[in-house]
Amino acid sequence: MKKTLDRKTVDGKKLAAGLAAATCSLLGQPVMAQDTADAWQFDSAVLYYSEQDRVTAVEPVVRGKKQFQDESELELKLTLDTLTGASHNGAITSDKPQTFTSPSGGSTYEVTNEVPLDDAFKDTRVAANMQYTRPFTRTLRWTGGLNFSNEYDFTSLGLNAGLLWDLNNKNTTLTFGLAHEADTIDPVGGAPVGLTFQTEEDKTDGTEDRSINDFLFGVTQVINRRWIMQFNYNLSVSDGYHTDPYKVVTVVDANGDPLEAESFGAADIGAGDAQIFELRPDSRTKNAIYWENRYHFNRDVLAVGYRFMSDDWGISSHTVDVKYRFQFDNGWYLQPHVRWYDQGEADFYRESVTAAELTDLQNSESEVSADYRLGNLTDTTYGFKVGKEWDNNQQLSLRVESFTQGGDSDASELDALITQVGYTFYW
Repeated sequence: MKKTLDRKTVDGKKLAAGLAAATCSLLGQPVMAQDTADAWQFDSAVLYYSEQDRVTAVEPVVRGKKQFQDESELELKLTLDTLTGASHNGAITSDKPQTFTSPSGGSTYEVTNEVPLDDAFKDTRVAANMQYTRPFTRTLRWTGGLNFSNEYDFTSLGLNAGLLWDLNNKNTTLTFGLAHEADTIDPVGGAPVGLTFQTEEDKTDGTEDRSINDFLFGVTQVINRRWIMQFNYNLSVSDGYHTDPYKVVTVVDANGDPLEAESFGAADIGAGDAQIFELRPDSRTKNAIYWENRYHFNRDVLAVGYRFMSDDWGISSHTVDVKYRFQFDNGWYLQPHVRWYDQGEADFYRESVTAAELTDLQNSESEVSADYRLGNLTDTTYGFKVGKEWDNNQQLSLRVESFTQGGDSDASELDALITQVGYTFYW
């Protein structure tokens, strides 16, 4: 069984998700009606994500939320997802044969004239979140939460705390939040030593650790009775193991063809086996801003969001997200959605390295990665969500979206289909 860190994540998402429980109603999320104020609200959904010829994911989620008489609120969330399929191992596409070892080192596979994929991709994740929000005073609330996630080779435990301060007759809300996350990484076969050849099996025993600290400052402002705006700033600082233990970088000759490991004095396992394990920095600092506006027309709602992120790895990204909800009679609604994302490459990103470049990297212990997720990327998501709401606050929805991604390498080119069925009820 092989696990990889290929899950798509949003910077600061755990902190933002935790604090969102106390402010989501301001941004037009469903609010419990008076006759359900003492009931539990349950949101359940099953998401299906499928990349063409690559990863397939199935993710059921159940969230329960209850508001109490003292205006406090408790939210619980349980997520279970499974991933199978094939994942890019970092190597280049070449018309020459390339040989790779499995993560455990117990087998090899050969690829020619196609994107090198490891088809041993398999993982199951269980995640649990708890968030509690309670008023201090009429205008001041505190919130705190815990989150836990466990995968085959990855365990994460986090906590967050925040303050929400209502001003200007509750037309303005200031949000301050802190979060800490401790990750433990236990790669299959051990953590490889960066910049060493895959054939050398030079791996460390035991686990690797990483810690992440987040700070969030946000402002939610009611502009008028139809328009509300939110602005967030997120600082994320992480230290520890950031390398993907399953990614390699191809060593090539002057013509760009893969070299043989034995020419560097390493063991021979097959043609084009000069693949080195990647190495990333042991720290990362991200700065991100997020700006969202929601406008309520007579019946419809328009939501427009923009996010900018930059880090000390040299990556910067822009995200634009637009949703428009058409509200029809009898509780039916249709919500088209478009999302555009553009990212620049990391300073240490290389599709491949030459023998001379490898020597320089090893002498200076410099970082290098051929993971396309750290390269230039542009992706577009578009689709729609259709749903039906009943008078008893139950809701059934279906979301269908198409995801298209492109970049500088063949491996970055992919298409995916996203389908999600959701159901909300009270009990």
